[in-house]
Amino acid sequence: MQEANWQVDRTKNTCFLRQAISQYGVAEFVQRAGQPLRFSVQEQRRKPLVMQASLKAMPAPWMHDQTSSFDHQVYSDSSTDLAAYGRLSVYGPAAETMIDALLQGQYPTFIYHRDAPVLNMEETRVAVSAIHFSERYQEFADCRNNLQTGQAISQPVSAKTKKIFKSKKKASQNKPAPAAANTNGQSASTTQPVKPS
Repeated sequence: MQEANWQVDRTKNTCFLRQAISQYGVAEFVQRAGQPLRFSVQEQRRKPLVMQASLKAMPAPWMHDQTSSFDHQVYSDSSTDLAAYGRLSVYGPAAETMIDALLQGQYPTFIYHRDAPVLNMEETRVAVSAIHFSERYQEFADCRNNLQTGQAISQPVSAKTKKIFKSKKKASQNKPAPAAANTNGQSASTTQPVKPS
C-alpha cells in the first residue's frame, strides 16, 4: 500500500503514464495527439465479461473521515487483437478528474461485477495508488503540452485555404450547431459503455 511505481513513456504521437498493479495488471493514462485523455485499468488475465462498472475517486485507505466522489461512466474497450486483453476506461473530463484526484492523494477505484450467476456475482475493486504520482506527473504533463504544441504548428495554411475557411465559417453561422461528438476516442464497435454498478 505504501509503494507504487509510476512510469512515463512516450512515442512521437502518444504519452503514457503507467502504474503496474501487483497480481492484477496495469493502470494507465494515455494521451494521443488530437484525442481526449484516457484513463484505464487492464487485467492481465482472461475472465468473463464485465456487466456492471463504475469509477470513483476514493480517499486513501488511511483517511477514514473523507467521502468518495460520484460515479463516472466506464467503457469496456474490447480488443480486436487476440493477444491483448480488454480494459475498463474513462475518457476526457472523467480522466482529467482522476489526475486531479491523484494529485490530491485520492485513489481512483474501479468497481465492477463480471458475468456470473446472480448468487456468485462478486464485486471487484481495483484501487490505483497515489503514492509517487506527483513525482512523475510533471514529466507526463510536459509530454502532453509538447503534443499540443506540435499539433498547433504542424502545417502552414495557404492564403487561399484561409479565404475558403472564412467563407465556410460565415455560412455555418446560420446553421444549427451539430450534435455533440462522442468523446470516448474509440469507435463504437470496440468501445461500449458498461452499466453503472
